[in-house]
Amino acid sequence: MSEAITAPPTSSVRDFEFISTSEHLERWIADSDAHLQAIGETRVCLDTEADSLHHYHEKLCLLQVACGGRFALVDPLAIADVSGLLALMDRYELWFHGADYDLTMLRRTYNWEPRLIRDTQIAARLTGSRQFGLAALLQNVLSVTVSKASQKADWSRRPLPDHMLSYAVDDVRYLLKIADHFLAILREKGRLSWFEESCRTLQSDVAARSKAPRDDPWRVQGSGRLHSKGLAILKGMWEWREGISQERDMPCYRVMSNKQMVAYAETFEAGLVMEPPGGWRPRWKKEFHDLIATVFRDGQAAWPQRQKKIKGRMTDAQRDAVDRLCAQRDQIAVGLEIEGSLLGSRSTLEQVVSEPTAESPLMNWQMQLLAVVIDPVLSVVEIA
Repeated sequence: MSEAITAPPTSSVRDFEFISTSEHLERWIADSDAHLQAIGETRVCLDTEADSLHHYHEKLCLLQVACGGRFALVDPLAIADVSGLLALMDRYELWFHGADYDLTMLRRTYNWEPRLIRDTQIAARLTGSRQFGLAALLQNVLSVTVSKASQKADWSRRPLPDHMLSYAVDDVRYLLKIADHFLAILREKGRLSWFEESCRTLQSDVAARSKAPRDDPWRVQGSGRLHSKGLAILKGMWEWREGISQERDMPCYRVMSNKQMVAYAETFEAGLVMEPPGGWRPRWKKEFHDLIATVFRDGQAAWPQRQKKIKGRMTDAQRDAVDRLCAQRDQIAVGLEIEGSLLGSRSTLEQVVSEPTAESPLMNWQMQLLAVVIDPVLSVVEIA
């Protein structure tokens, strides 16, 4: 374990800058770039905060940046053009913790894909860490305790109180110390190439996701087991929930969760009595009953149909092969002291078995570790 480090005491003296004007941001970028060049640092850190738990339209509300011991909290709600900051990030090796969401929001907001990213969460998992949240890593690796009280706060509020600003800067303050700890272990174990490829794959996966909205976003998890009648009420509830959420500028789940909607759709499909939640306001209850009446009035001809599965069903031999692969994958993972899923999720292994002639969905390092078990298993499937 690294030498214990104590978090700096809270005081009126800040070691970070809160930046809410373009002029201030330009000065900070220039000074930070010069500082990084002077000390020979090649790495910078970035984190983001958004307001998805508090508003209908999710947006970036804060950018936390660390450059060679210089910290800034940049306000994207006040500064529309942060291209200079993004260009600075692209000149260095950019470190995140749990980068998936940050990369998604940065791409959606600025259409920006960083040149080179590294992720301390991936590094921790590849060394065998089972607790890989940032707070847990700070405690376990650096003996630093940070408060997570602001994790679900509304980051769109202004001005941000001191405790939220302190929380935000701590997300990047220690990131390179965490990185150095796990990079040393990865080098010792000969897994640095695993880490670098995994970071590249995460970045390409995020970039490959379409920014275009789905034609049928109401087909939420669990809807696949519904028939036409249930799908009709689910679609109606989804559209009603969207309208209420947008009108009140609140997250959709606070009106009704996806799980609740699917449960109501199953009740409706079974012909049972549907009653809205007891805590709803009278207007919502009336609209809920009106929605049910509308679905009945429209009739079966207007109801959505179940989606036909494009992929064929797996054969018994293929399912058995996947079971064997998962079991042998887990045995290999035990020897490496990492989670089995890191070597390939079950869905990935299903793709390997069902589409053996296609390009492998596995990363190179995963293929190298699993090749000894994949080839024999696939040969048995081909014979069957």
